[in-house]
Amino acid sequence: MAPRKGQLGSINAPSFETKKDEASNASEVEDLERGPDQGFIYEVPRNIRQANPKAYTPLLISIGPLHYRKTSLASMAKYKVDYQDKFLQRTSVSKEALESFWSFIERNEKIILNCYEALIDEDEFVKMIFYDALFILELFLRNYEKEVEKKGDIKDFLLKETWSAGLRRDLILLENQIPMFVLEQVYKPYQNHKLESDASVPSFLKLACSYFDIPWAPQFEQIQIPHFTALQRCHMAKTQNPSSKTNIPTLKKVYGATSLHEVGVELIVEPNQTACLLDVKFEGKKLKIPKLTVHSNTEAYLRNVMAFEMCHCPDEAYVCAYIELMNYLIRTAQDVEQLIEKGILSKEGKNEGKLVTIINTNIAVQRMIKKLMQGIGEPPACYRETANRLNQLYKEGRKRKVTLFIKENYGILKRVYFPNLWRGTGTVAAFMVVVFTFIQTVLAFVKD
Repeated sequence: MAPRKGQLGSINAPSFETKKDEASNASEVEDLERGPDQGFIYEVPRNIRQANPKAYTPLLISIGPLHYRKTSLASMAKYKVDYQDKFLQRTSVSKEALESFWSFIERNEKIILNCYEALIDEDEFVKMIFYDALFILELFLRNYEKEVEKKGDIKDFLLKETWSAGLRRDLILLENQIPMFVLEQVYKPYQNHKLESDASVPSFLKLACSYFDIPWAPQFEQIQIPHFTALQRCHMAKTQNPSSKTNIPTLKKVYGATSLHEVGVELIVEPNQTACLLDVKFEGKKLKIPKLTVHSNTEAYLRNVMAFEMCHCPDEAYVCAYIELMNYLIRTAQDVEQLIEKGILSKEGKNEGKLVTIINTNIAVQRMIKKLMQGIGEPPACYRETANRLNQLYKEGRKRKVTLFIKENYGILKRVYFPNLWRGTGTVAAFMVVVFTFIQTVLAFVKD
């Protein structure tokens, strides 16, 4: 039976010379086997996927082999070929460089295949990786040129707001990845290039951060980042490793942001703009939380990072633990409103689609947060001690409120209704008459 044709099946592969240099081949393969961890691109498990299948599925473009055969995404194949031609037209890129990249993929095909946990159909694999890598690189370079050179008239519709937000979403999905070391390999011939404005092109990692609107952090260079989903996790977690050493089990009930505010807990947004999501601090009665921006892509970003954590590093699923805490704090739409008012939740997503809903936005955000933990296993107990302390503070606050109410109203009762023995006795007698009359009336209705 003939193999099925994929998205690039009707497109001729480049007529590159693919003779292999045996000496260089052996050294490159050996280096790669010592480099990237294998098996880090996963199919999202069914128990996680079923909560919201669309959040893990590309809508515009397939990258890598897991969604390669989908006919709904096939229309983007021509843009991949067009971007390859455009990349070749850049002054610092030669045909020989692309030939070398094609040979690199051929020589290391098995290593790249081993980066995927799922069984992969190897038909057209080299061609697919080749075009996908060049598409991503050309897209990132065009975006960087637009940002640096402040080009107002954007002719490339893939860089316009609506398409750009959709592409960013698709390129962050866990199932829509190719290994980072492949992208860095194709970038090598271009890394010393200068733009028309004479600005230098940054490292590939900085280029990727620019495209995904991720603020650059020097520690990124000290971390081995296998793909863009992992890059998004690095942005959310950075080098924060919250302690999960606690005996507190999963809490059945934690009081929401509104209830906590009512008993004196001060909700504060972390003023440090470079703080990551995990940098939650609870001191005294002040709960300090970094800002979480909510837009149309937020759910997909969070879900895919959480799925990656549960598949790749469940003992260090810190973003999952953070979402567990937010689950505690957001119980109602009023809690969302309280967190927006304090600046902890923000709807200001740069270059992202707006959160459009026919119902109240606060309700939409509340429902989204509540569903994020569906299908997720037990995350590390990083914030349960904080949640437990918030519970205790709430209970103590309620007790103080009741005590204060009694004290405030006891004086009024004593002054108005019990100033002396005779008035006090009259008050009690009148109360008893009301009670007996009420009981008598009820009994009369029952007899009838």
